Amino acid sequence: MRILRRLLIVAVILAAILTGADRLAVRIAEGRAEDQLRASAGFDDSTSVSITGFPFLTQLVANDLHELQAHVDHWETALPGGGTGRVENLELRLHGVQFSNSYSTAVAREATGSALVPYAELLHAAPSSDQVTVTSLSDGGKNRVKIAFRTADGGQHTLYSSVSVEGDTLRLHAQGLPHTDGATADQIRSATNIQQTLTRLPGGIGLKSAEPLPSGLQLTVGGAHVSLTG
Repeated sequence: MRILRRLLIVAVILAAILTGADRLAVRIAEGRAEDQLRASAGFDDSTSVSITGFPFLTQLVANDLHELQAHVDHWETALPGGGTGRVENLELRLHGVQFSNSYSTAVAREATGSALVPYAELLHAAPSSDQVTVTSLSDGGKNRVKIAFRTADGGQHTLYSSVSVEGDTLRLHAQGLPHTDGATADQIRSATNIQQTLTRLPGGIGLKSAEPLPSGLQLTVGGAHVSLTG
């Protein structure tokens, strides 16, 4: 009985040691992955990474991490004509992650995720015009964005735009242009057809779709063979 008790105690101690080593290895790998994600896309310290699955060491030995989850609070993306706009709450799920080159490079078999472009940030991408000034963007319902604008004669108007994705570019296309003496239809269309390209996404991840929500455009992103190089 004493021998069994001692063996049980030894087994518990060994399990605790192995669990501690496993968790330590996870923390080290998460830190390495954070560094690689920041270096690959130029993200800042708001980037965090967590590795799911237990035990981790068996995944490490097999060099095949089941899932790596990454969060980026925000990052700046380039705007047409210069300047930057903010994209927020990037959530990435990287599947089948493999390391190489002494853990300096990681490649994910598949990636899915989402992000948000607030309307106030998308407004920065609206073209400037002497005749038409876009004053606000909001959820217009029915998968549309409501655009409020002012014409040179002081008139206040609204229209609705469809939302589409072309490559890594968001496009707002005006529908049903209002009639006004303050600007021509071409001038209104030119000022309200807004586009915003997402830059600095990790290699292999692209924009898939966009959906208007009360808080902004909810983006779906994803890709395959996503490379993170530190």
